Amino acid sequence: MTSHDAAAEAGGRDPGASVPEPRPAPQPRPGPIVPDWLSNLAAVAWRVLAIAGLAVVLWLISSLLWTVTASIAVATVVSAVAAPWVLRMTREGRSRTAAAAIAWGGALLGIGALVAVLVLAFLPALANLADRVGAAMAAIEADLAALDLPPVLVTVVHDLFHGLRSTGASAGDGALSSLGGIVTVLVLSVFLVFFLLRDGDKGWNWALQGLSPVKRGQITSAGSDALVRVGGYLRGTAVLSTIIALTDLVFMLILGVPLAVPLALLVFLAGFIPYFGGIVTTVLILLVTYAALGVGPVVILLVLVGVRNVILGWGVRPALYGRTTSIHPGLVLIVLPAGYQVAGIIGLFVAVPATAIVLAVATALVAVIEPDQPPPLPALVPAWLDRIAQWSWRLLLGFALVGVPVAIFLAIPTVVIPVILAVVLAAMLEPLVDILIRRGRRRGSAAAVAVGGGFLVVLLVLALALVSLVAQGGSIVAGAVSGATIATGAMGGHLGQLVNLVATGGGQMLETIQAIAQGVATTTFIVTVSVLLAFYMLRDGGRLWARVVARTRPGLRGEVEAAGGRAVEVLGGYMAGTAVISLVGATSQLVIMLILGIGLALPVFVLSFFLCFIPYIGGFLSTGIALLLTIALGTPVDVAIMAVFTVVFNIVTGNIVSPIVYGKTVHLHPAVVLVAIPAGSAIAGVLGMFFVVPAIGVVAVTWRSVLVLMGARATAAAAASGTTSGPAAAESVMDAGAAGGG
Repeated sequence: MTSHDAAAEAGGRDPGASVPEPRPAPQPRPGPIVPDWLSNLAAVAWRVLAIAGLAVVLWLISSLLWTVTASIAVATVVSAVAAPWVLRMTREGRSRTAAAAIAWGGALLGIGALVAVLVLAFLPALANLADRVGAAMAAIEADLAALDLPPVLVTVVHDLFHGLRSTGASAGDGALSSLGGIVTVLVLSVFLVFFLLRDGDKGWNWALQGLSPVKRGQITSAGSDALVRVGGYLRGTAVLSTIIALTDLVFMLILGVPLAVPLALLVFLAGFIPYFGGIVTTVLILLVTYAALGVGPVVILLVLVGVRNVILGWGVRPALYGRTTSIHPGLVLIVLPAGYQVAGIIGLFVAVPATAIVLAVATALVAVIEPDQPPPLPALVPAWLDRIAQWSWRLLLGFALVGVPVAIFLAIPTVVIPVILAVVLAAMLEPLVDILIRRGRRRGSAAAVAVGGGFLVVLLVLALALVSLVAQGGSIVAGAVSGATIATGAMGGHLGQLVNLVATGGGQMLETIQAIAQGVATTTFIVTVSVLLAFYMLRDGGRLWARVVARTRPGLRGEVEAAGGRAVEVLGGYMAGTAVISLVGATSQLVIMLILGIGLALPVFVLSFFLCFIPYIGGFLSTGIALLLTIALGTPVDVAIMAVFTVVFNIVTGNIVSPIVYGKTVHLHPAVVLVAIPAGSAIAGVLGMFFVVPAIGVVAVTWRSVLVLMGARATAAAAASGTTSGPAAAESVMDAGAAGGG
């Protein structure tokens, strides 16, 4: 064997084979187009932006519906204080309704006593107090000018006092302008407190029904702890405010400070506003003392207040609060102006307790949000943040979807209103059409007869309303204002704001009546189109609905058809039941006014009939108008009889008739009905007040079917494709780089 052959054999190649060319060295792969840090930043950013966007939308909605927001907040805070008492009574054997009624009555008496004291002792002295504070500022400026101080210091003090005057004046004007809203909030809160105390646990269990037993137990335990802590915080604040107010009252009485009682009441109220309240009231007391007594009593008062605060801080305050929810001062400085922006003066009082409730359940809430099996996520994204973000952007789309029909309603009401009225009218007349069909009439003939009769009734009601209210609406308002004036005089002038409220509300009512009367053409168009659409819906709606049902999947047709039937039943039953309640209430009011010989009985009857279509609030307003007219036109005996009728009517209607009717027709809790009315008013004015309850009733009886329908379609699509598509795929793409980098 030659050396060449040996080399070939050693190399394992054929000696005659060609030698392959050497491969080029592998080149390094280029880096990712998007670096990992940017992918992780984007993964965190879109989630944070989605959550922030939802927070902004909720903020805007809360501001728009501030009456509802403030009512719920006030009711929640008061319920947190009274809830331990209710739980104690239920453990002792009382029923939940009885315990809630006792606690509600106690809270109502306490709040009523406080309001009475404020009306009798504080409000009459408010103008005098403002004058004395202004005089004190002027005296301080004059004394500083006499001391020949640097002009810069004098200018600073002048600008400071000018800013205080402007702020106080704007706050006072804002409080007066929103007085009607504050009264509405207080009235709604009174009723909501009872419902929260009685049925709050049921609502809580309903809201948590989708959670696992372990997580439901965690959040329930945290909620109970929050009630205890926040209730203790509020009770401690009330006791501490009382102590501070009483000691300030004693100090001022000893020194001879004028307006001591109104200032002490202001100190008590301001005690529920942390930090700011105490500082502002102390400054006001010092200013009044300086203007009336000079520098010496101011120094003495400062020493007394300082000693008192040291004693409270070292001994009394820790014993009062004990184990309650503490809030960092920095957070308080944020939530107080936020509460004021959302709900005005009421927001200042409830901002800290509401925040305390959120903080008390925050830890348990994060544990509940955390998924049992976290999905693959980028390195910097915790599972709880991802879940909140996923809910947030979907909720944003849901709000946008709801906002579209609301915007259409507000943009073209002359088109949307006839459609809504036609749907309501068709739902009301559907049982009559079925009766006529069973008696041998054809569908079209039965629909024509039912709609024709309904059209005549509507025309009769509108004609009666226009003739009576347009001609005598001004007399009703004038009589109500006169009655309010007489009631104010009988109470020593302490109900002066009642006259303003009646005059303002009456003016708005007259404007609405005049607008309807002047827009006869528009009203005629709306009524005519509504009636024609109702006829077509009754005649052809069944066939159209059958086509819609036929296009759904076979397994879901029964669910869809049942949901549609429930929606029609709710609309028809609600409007028919409300019409009966309105007619009975207005008729009973007409009868008692005729018996007592009170004028304007017929126009008040018509007005009451329409007002009673607004649940709860409408009956309260109509009976209030009748009572004011009786005060203006009747004898003391007439006033007493009408007052008894007003109380009995509202109690029976609000606690017996209305809950039965609305519970059986729209399947809504009375608390939901109460908060829905001002919400509808804020969104769409008077029409919103009329239509919001049946709209929510339709949602209440169909939302489960809608969820079943949408969930079934999503599941079917995923099963058919075997892949992730749509929004879920978009999320996967958005996070793919970050997840890989993590």
